[in-house]
Amino acid sequence: MNFPVVEFPWLGNGTVIAIIAIIHVIISHGVAIGITTLMVTAEYRAIQTNNEQLRNVARKLSKWVLILTTTIGAITGVGIWFSTTVIQPDSIGSLLRIFFWAWFVEWVVFVTEVVLLIIYYYTWDKWEGAKRIIHNRIGVALAIFSWITAAIITGILSAKLTPGRWTETFSFWNAFFNPTYLPSLAFRTFLAVMLAVALLSFPIKIFVKNKSLQEDVFKVLGFWTAICLLGILISGLWYLQSIPPEAYDMIVWSTGMTDQVFKVLNLLGLFAFVIFAFWMVMKPKKLPLILSIAIFGTSMAFIAEFEAVRESVRKPFIIYDYMYANGVLAKNEELYKKEGYLKHSTFSKVKEVTEDNRAEAGMELYRGQCMSCHTVDGWREKRAFKQRLAGWDEESIASYIQTLHETRPFMPPFVGTEDELNALAHYLAEVTKKEPVSTALEGK
Repeated sequence: MNFPVVEFPWLGNGTVIAIIAIIHVIISHGVAIGITTLMVTAEYRAIQTNNEQLRNVARKLSKWVLILTTTIGAITGVGIWFSTTVIQPDSIGSLLRIFFWAWFVEWVVFVTEVVLLIIYYYTWDKWEGAKRIIHNRIGVALAIFSWITAAIITGILSAKLTPGRWTETFSFWNAFFNPTYLPSLAFRTFLAVMLAVALLSFPIKIFVKNKSLQEDVFKVLGFWTAICLLGILISGLWYLQSIPPEAYDMIVWSTGMTDQVFKVLNLLGLFAFVIFAFWMVMKPKKLPLILSIAIFGTSMAFIAEFEAVRESVRKPFIIYDYMYANGVLAKNEELYKKEGYLKHSTFSKVKEVTEDNRAEAGMELYRGQCMSCHTVDGWREKRAFKQRLAGWDEESIASYIQTLHETRPFMPPFVGTEDELNALAHYLAEVTKKEPVSTALEGK
């Protein structure tokens, strides 16, 4: 532990990050990129067809893009920084050292995006006549800068799964333009616009009463749906072919579903989107409300699944082949086994295991090597030790810990001396009791 420990005991540290990240992805992808693209397309079509009603729809959309991106989008963006910095400081510290200038450029791009959005929103009435084309071009620039933000962040995120030659060269360019960068960027681009279609179809069906106007809006949505469905399939297959085989084999596991349930649910979701696309293109005036609601729910489920898979298939690493999910550098594994993990933990209160401090040492080892994914008694029973280890004795737990990375390849190996392993087993055996040892120790 090179940094102070922060724990969310009931939710779990990973769940806290996941909740914030999913909300942020919906806004940053679905709204900032996707709805902006649909909005600018609708405005362009309105200019070409002299359709004032369609232009007003685009205008109303710009208000919501401004509100959502500068409030929820900005707050969750900062929230990701705060949560990951306190929960996964080793990972964020490494990424900052690698991608400092990329993140700086992304910040400049984001500020530019906000300025363009403000200009776009507040000039609807000022730029009339021939200037409407200029206004639309500002919108196009806004959409491009929104996409550039995602293009930069994708380079950072994709490097966590496929750092490529970076582990050998430590070159920024090898890390950024990693093996999954392009397929990941393409997939995220198409997914963003498809998500926007799902987000908009439901409110358009509810609030736009004019059937002719509904048809005009759904023509725009249908155009992009046809493009994005094909794009998602192609880029998704490209992405799957680019990830490590070990990560590919963990996709179904990461969702918590069985193979059969995973296939059925995802095929049903895909089928629903295909039906939705055909219906929107062929009979936009008669698009069923229930189908719009179903697509909205399906898109939320796909986003949650995508984020869960993206985060989980990296295991046992958080930065592939470089840093384990608990923040331990792979290169230090043998050092810690020989000299001890606690000795090299800056913020551990215990540096050496003794007979008197076994429980406290075990808790420090739990915090350093287990807490990033597990809880003592959290809502996710599969990751809560009090449920998983109920009835286990210390010897059984110690034996299991010693080989867990072999029996469960997604688990990082335990790194530490034999005394430390036994101390962790002692602590984990104690958490199954009525009064968890963590509570007793924290009261001292």
